[in-house]
Amino acid sequence: MLLKKIGGITFGITLLFVFSSVRLTAQGIPNGAATTDSGMGGVNSISGMVLSSNGQRLERRITVRIQSMLVGDRVTSTDEYGNFKLNGLPSGDYTVVIDKEKDFEPFSQVVTIIQPRGMPPQNYFVNLRLKVKPGTDAPPGVVNSDLANVPKVAMDYFKKAGDLVKANDNKGAIEQLELAIKEYPDFYYAHSKMGDLYLRLNDYERADGAYVAALKIKPDFYEPMLNHGIILFTQKKYTDAEPVFRNVVKERSQSAPGHYFLGQSLANLGRFDDAEPELKTAFSVGGDAMADSLKEGHRLLAIIYSTRGDKKRQVAELETYLGLAPNAKDADQLKALVQRLRGQ
Repeated sequence: MLLKKIGGITFGITLLFVFSSVRLTAQGIPNGAATTDSGMGGVNSISGMVLSSNGQRLERRITVRIQSMLVGDRVTSTDEYGNFKLNGLPSGDYTVVIDKEKDFEPFSQVVTIIQPRGMPPQNYFVNLRLKVKPGTDAPPGVVNSDLANVPKVAMDYFKKAGDLVKANDNKGAIEQLELAIKEYPDFYYAHSKMGDLYLRLNDYERADGAYVAALKIKPDFYEPMLNHGIILFTQKKYTDAEPVFRNVVKERSQSAPGHYFLGQSLANLGRFDDAEPELKTAFSVGGDAMADSLKEGHRLLAIIYSTRGDKKRQVAELETYLGLAPNAKDADQLKALVQRLRGQ
């Protein structure tokens, strides 16, 4: 952990949030959204607003499917104003799908929920903008290239793992994934899912081993790459984490967690000038919907500006942080520090 004193107060930079791999919009949970419980036993949610291609809300009910490779599909619908919300989601990869609207092209968007132990529930908000369907009537569908070449026997084990996850039998699911991998060693998606399950069991060493195995087969696989980097970061292996996060943002330039953790890693290596733009990029691409998840970055920027003697920007970052974390344990100290800095 990077420790630095600002005006006599010691700050710690820690992992304090849950991430989505998609860029989230600056809007909050829709008022009056049609809400459905997934029955998956999780605590997170995905909500959103469905828009037409011209940016107008679809003011009628439409069907929205949430697909999960390991747990199966869940179906919900929007309210009369295009809003929807699905509760009860555990960590994992989900695909939001709309493919039953005759006037619009099929739509899908991936949402990845990563929830380290002890983190609070999070809502992931997405804007779903549908495109008007051209004159053809091609049947809609969603093709998953990750599973296209998997042999049937391995796929059966994988599906069985999904059934066991639904039953909250994570250890049993891991055993099925091991069988799938034994049948098809290049099943990189199964390696990655095994890593996610080990994370649920708080076995970070085996989780990281599974992510690394997935990356050996598919080096540009975003989700295990990000998770591998986060594990290195939490182990304070900042030198090792830096190139991983550089690859993450190379693979997805709009990855808020990638830029955030790259900035944190650089700061812990003492490279403040390099860390600053990465943190600012994380705030920019994450938007207001991820502001709470990224709030610790504002404390880190306050540290950076303090080392430069830039009191104006130090105060601005501390005030932003206090606005996002008004109940922080040291909130009174920070407020006093802001007042003192303003008076100098």
